[in-house]
Amino acid sequence: MLGTGLSTIEQSVVTMAAVAFLNLLAGQGLLKLFATRIFTGNIFGAITDPAIFPMLIVLATISLVGIALVGILGGGFVYSAEYGVYVDAWQKDSVSFNSLLANGARRWKAMARTIFLTVLVTWSPLILVGIVTLLVYIGTGNLIAAALSFVVVYEFAIGASLLLSLFTLYAYPAVVVDQISGFAAVKHSFRVASHNLGTTMTYALVRGAFQLLLAFIVILGAPLGLPLTSLTTAVVTLLLLPILHSTKTMIYHYARPDVAEMEFRPSNPIIGDMYRRLPRAAWRKVKNGLFEIGRFLVSPSNFPFHVAAILALAIGIVDGNYITNSGLGTAIQLQPGYDPRKGNPNVIFPNVLPPFLGIDLFLHNWLVSVGTALAGIGFGIPSFADILFNGFILGIVQPLTPSNTMFLAAILPHGIIEIPSLVIAGSVGIKLGTAAWRAKLSPSPESTETLSQSLRQAVYVVVGLAVLFLIAGLIEADITPIIMRMYGWTF
Repeated sequence: MLGTGLSTIEQSVVTMAAVAFLNLLAGQGLLKLFATRIFTGNIFGAITDPAIFPMLIVLATISLVGIALVGILGGGFVYSAEYGVYVDAWQKDSVSFNSLLANGARRWKAMARTIFLTVLVTWSPLILVGIVTLLVYIGTGNLIAAALSFVVVYEFAIGASLLLSLFTLYAYPAVVVDQISGFAAVKHSFRVASHNLGTTMTYALVRGAFQLLLAFIVILGAPLGLPLTSLTTAVVTLLLLPILHSTKTMIYHYARPDVAEMEFRPSNPIIGDMYRRLPRAAWRKVKNGLFEIGRFLVSPSNFPFHVAAILALAIGIVDGNYITNSGLGTAIQLQPGYDPRKGNPNVIFPNVLPPFLGIDLFLHNWLVSVGTALAGIGFGIPSFADILFNGFILGIVQPLTPSNTMFLAAILPHGIIEIPSLVIAGSVGIKLGTAAWRAKLSPSPESTETLSQSLRQAVYVVVGLAVLFLIAGLIEADITPIIMRMYGWTF
């Protein structure tokens, strides 16, 4: 789940840069011109406008730098926590939230260095191709010649990078298993991969086969009216990646010369446990989550976090209204065939089969809430930003709707559950961020314990929110379109 939070932090960098860019354009009266060019396909003219290009370059640079820093520094904490927990799980019956945080705090710098060097080594062929392309362009001044030089060697560079990724596969496990970092971790990864090439290639092939299978399922399901994108995302995020990463860590651990080969012990199939124990265990966690939501909402100490989350949503709505009324709405309304009363036909039977759309919407929105809540580990700001951006989208759409009645018909049936649920996720994320600030600025056993309890609460809250998002998703897919038609929408 922390990986989902990390992805949300990276996305918040991009979304906030985009919001800032639109506000700068609106403030200078350039938004309508920019949007019109984009909608008519003149993207090159839109971004190369002398009045727009400098702002775009500055914000794009800030976004790229921000994503890189989040990926390296935040990834250092998340991956050291993740791989450290895998090692702890082999040695203990259970792993606590304190253990998760301790692993992240103990080795995040070592993991961050390793992430940077691993990415640098793995993608060095592509980096070199980019440098050569730039030098060709500087030397000749011919953009076409530079592009051709890039295309000629691009496929070779991709192949070389994929081959290097096979040998850097164990760099992250090396940090937690051998407590090394940087080039030492990359070197150990190369050694283990080369000495166990068959096992390493098998792992890579199995990983690739699973990902291709899931992609095939999504492609096959679309023509049948089965939207399965969010389902496969949930499977990859919450099931496949943890299994693959823990397997990779185990391969590295048992590949060391001082570790005895793992003993093979046949055991009973797990199929029985999957349909007998797993559903009951999951339902117990959900009930605990629902109880935790109640505790979180009524505790007076949490009211400031609720207010902050509601404020983020309100700011986003107001700003979205401002953007639409500053030229974006006019540019949209001038497009040929624009019909403000027409809803998305792809959500109507027989394009999708009920209740699959509702389940897809449920999983998508729930994963968003998971990311929003756990992004709070990034000191709360990403959670605030994510709620603000969701409000921003609502604020953009509302002025484009012919009437407030039609807007409420499209939003209220499911939004009365979905929007408060997302705000709760943002609130618990902001609380987690506050605890992270205290642990950072005033490190002590008490602040560490508070952070651990806040992380535990955030996890249980989002688990409980799954029930609310499931109800909201089913309403949005099967009931909201009916109500929308009653109030003048067409599909």
